[in-house]
Amino acid sequence: MKKYAKAAFLLAVLAALTALCACQDSVNTLENTDKTARREYVNSRYFSTDSYCRDRITILGISKTTTDAGLMKLQVQIRSNRYGFWSELWSDIMGANPYHISYRVDWLDAKGMKVNTATSVWLPEILMPGEVKFIQSVAPNANCRDFFISFKEN
Repeated sequence: MKKYAKAAFLLAVLAALTALCACQDSVNTLENTDKTARREYVNSRYFSTDSYCRDRITILGISKTTTDAGLMKLQVQIRSNRYGFWSELWSDIMGANPYHISYRVDWLDAKGMKVNTATSVWLPEILMPGEVKFIQSVAPNANCRDFFISFKEN
């Protein structure tokens, strides 16, 4: 009889966990596989000192263009890796669902010197499990030739 009581208890716990995760807000994404837009992708190198942030978001791509005013515009495509039963369960238990991050874009001039602007501040972003977001930034002046993008967990 004790064997059945333990099995029933474990089944009840599993059912409760499943119900808890079934209520998670996650994002499902559909995209065009026959791409017609031609983005200018930027080769990037990712350096991370924060394993939590590194494991929770993926940089899908960085692309750039020039605005009509001649300013560099960049777009970073990121995805939250916090999806799936166990990942969402753990995120919910730890209070990390949705996932809160901040990002900052620093612009560099033609000589590699940082351009100090009012836009070089940490900006908050919220990611739902599995969500893909596009972060955009426009250079503050036409002298900007390069950039750094930084992410941190809130």
